[in-house]
Amino acid sequence: MDRIVEIANFKYTDKAEILASLLRGEGISCYVRNGISSNVFGGGVDLGAKVELLESDMPRALEIMKAYDYPLPDEILLSSYQGDDSPMADRIPFLRKFSFETQIAIVIILVIGMLALIVYVGSILSAHGAA
Repeated sequence: MDRIVEIANFKYTDKAEILASLLRGEGISCYVRNGISSNVFGGGVDLGAKVELLESDMPRALEIMKAYDYPLPDEILLSSYQGDDSPMADRIPFLRKFSFETQIAIVIILVIGMLALIVYVGSILSAHGAA
């Protein structure tokens, strides 16, 4: 089974999408990872929009990138892919199976739920204290 490798990393999604479109036009299946979160944070957070593809497609993708004067990836990017590398997923194991955008949504929902619980308990305690 082929591994997924990151072939390019861009600060903004639009450049990653252009490369992905070029690769798809040449018959290479690829994916832009962290595209939504890169747009939301506006490049201010170092997530980057990553172009990922199957390792077996990498030689052809590198040829295409070279032909269109894209910078070729560093060896670090071409090292083995170890799944989700976001720091939050390392600290909260059940989040590893979700994309970064989904992880953020889950954490926000959990925080809102905890705040609602604190407000509810506070209102009950203040109601009993006033009586």
